[in-house]
Amino acid sequence: MAALLERWCDTIGHEEGTSPWSVGPLIGSASGPLTCSGMDWSMAEEASAYAADLADKMGLTCFDVQQDRLRP
Repeated sequence: MAALLERWCDTIGHEEGTSPWSVGPLIGSASGPLTCSGMDWSMAEEASAYAADLADKMGLTCFDVQQDRLRP
C-alpha cells in the first residue's frame, strides 16, 4: 500500500484526477493478506498495470477482477 501511495495520493483530500483510487483510505481495502483496490475508470488502466508490475516485483500475486485473471 505504501508503495502505491508513493506514486498517487490517497482519496482523502485529493483533487479530481490526481488519484486512481475510488474508495479510501486505501489501507481500508486491506484485510489480512488481501487487498481490493477500487479504481476510477479514467485512471484504471494505468494504475492497474502499475499495481500489477509492483506486485510482481515484490513477489506478490495480483488478480484483476475486471479481466477475471491473474496479472503478470
